[in-house]
Amino acid sequence: MDHPKIVEDYLTKGSFFDIYNDEDYVLSNLHLKNELIEQQRINHPIVEQTILEHLTFIDCEFEKADMTDVIFKNCNLSNCHFEESSVFRVEFENCKMIGTNFDESFMNNVVFRNCLLDLANLNRLNLKVVHFENDSLKDVSFNENKLSKTIFKNCDLNEMISMRTALKGIDFSDCHFETIDLDQNFIRGLKVNAEQAAFLASYFIGVKVSY
Repeated sequence: MDHPKIVEDYLTKGSFFDIYNDEDYVLSNLHLKNELIEQQRINHPIVEQTILEHLTFIDCEFEKADMTDVIFKNCNLSNCHFEESSVFRVEFENCKMIGTNFDESFMNNVVFRNCLLDLANLNRLNLKVVHFENDSLKDVSFNENKLSKTIFKNCDLNEMISMRTALKGIDFSDCHFETIDLDQNFIRGLKVNAEQAAFLASYFIGVKVSY
């Protein structure tokens, strides 16, 4: 896992709205803190070597965003749109991301840590070295994805839907769910614990496991 290449001491304090100072909608080498951003629509914004801390985004659309070497801390990105984005060496930490839409995005060396991602749309993604750590992923739509070195660690996956996503090599064994909707044709090679295996046996073939 490559972490964002940011030297915090070299960052300049700024505002998210500085993005409009550049005709290409670029934020670079900034530390943004404590802002409310409402109803912004920017196609292909570029954010690089920037820390965003305690920012709240309401009803915002940032399709085709290009984010490189970025850290989001304690931000609210709920229901924001990031479809078809490129996300490289980015960390989301303690962020609220309920219903956030990343459909058809590419992510490489990305971490979601202690994030609330319930109801998020994570479909048709290309994920390379992506970690979900201590996240809530309840009711997440996780379909038709390509996964490489994707890790789920101590996550809540209850009622996740994952169709047409090959789960070979994925480890759910220290995650939690009471029910989950997986595609039987794509679960070969998925690692689960005994309780999860019992649920899947019952779900797919009606086998009841007694302890």
